[in-house]
Amino acid sequence: MTTDGQKVYSLNLFLLLPTSLGENSPQTQHDTTNFKFRIDSSQIKSMAHNPSQLLPSELIDRCIGSKIWVIMKGDKELVGTLKGFDVYVNMVLEDVTEYEITPEGRRITKLDQILLNGNNIAILVPGGSPDAE
Repeated sequence: MTTDGQKVYSLNLFLLLPTSLGENSPQTQHDTTNFKFRIDSSQIKSMAHNPSQLLPSELIDRCIGSKIWVIMKGDKELVGTLKGFDVYVNMVLEDVTEYEITPEGRRITKLDQILLNGNNIAILVPGGSPDAE
């Protein structure tokens, strides 16, 4: 902490920078950069009350008990009520409607409750629905 009441934080970034040894031989080099920044207590309080500065996990936590639209990495989308999640964004959803794009068209499946693996989630839309286009 500094004499003016501010805390000093240090942030280390590890960067991978592309380099090339020839046309077909990509290589990478790395660089570690250190940034220092100061935050006083009034800035921390304003960040806590500013909804545009929510952490992703805080936003998801606010969605518990509400409808959420989950767009997966493949050809699936799910809409359901979020019951809970963990640090890996694995989710428990209830009253789920699954939309799957197939060569024959869109297939809709209704499910009571699912445990969704967070590894395959691309986008979360609180309160959204693929039908609201």
